[in-house]
Amino acid sequence: MLSLALAGLTLTGCAKTSGMETVSVTAINYTDQELNSYLFRSLDELGKVAGGEPVRPFEGGGMMCCYKLPAKWKPGIKVQLRYDWWQGDDKPRKYETKEFELPPYPDGQAGMLWALFYADGSVQVVSSNYAPGHAKWPGKINGGPMPTLEYRRKMWQMDYDEAKSFEQELLGPRDESDSGWEKQWESDSRYGEVAVMKSFLGPKDPNYRKHVRRADQDGLLRIQAKLKRLEGTRP
Repeated sequence: MLSLALAGLTLTGCAKTSGMETVSVTAINYTDQELNSYLFRSLDELGKVAGGEPVRPFEGGGMMCCYKLPAKWKPGIKVQLRYDWWQGDDKPRKYETKEFELPPYPDGQAGMLWALFYADGSVQVVSSNYAPGHAKWPGKINGGPMPTLEYRRKMWQMDYDEAKSFEQELLGPRDESDSGWEKQWESDSRYGEVAVMKSFLGPKDPNYRKHVRRADQDGLLRIQAKLKRLEGTRP
């Protein structure tokens, strides 16, 4: 998530060359949708691109390198932004491409290139060495993204449903047949702690079966404690 500890600090560019400055790029997602990717592309230099990473809802992306901007602001500085929202693993990606003219740089100096995605569907691109929260921040919202109550309840419900499903699985009868124990042994041998598994002789070892039953009980207690915490903290 975007760190508002950056507020009040300046973010320096990467390098300067002959009137141009190489800057990092990033994005802030103020929406409840997952940003699948964003990519800055130059309008006047083929192949000049920067960006690409996904950004989760109500979070900020990391700093990525690099993009060249005129070191001093002047009217007419344009960049192209291509982006898409996550549609699901089984759906094709739908890219949107927009062109932006950069507003004046704070203090007139090129800084990090920011792609800002707002809940109303609008998008803003700014260059700034100041982060959200600073008095000179040029974005429409002077602060980091704040999850809505609806989104927080949605995330809470997902956590609760997942924990409830796990509880029901642990409460259900275990397959105590030989084949059931063999499947459990195979799974534990692959994913369990090596040192623990070496202490047992195999799926028929009474100590192994006791260990598994105890682990089930411990897991049930933990998941029930989590459910209790969740029930007391619903947004």
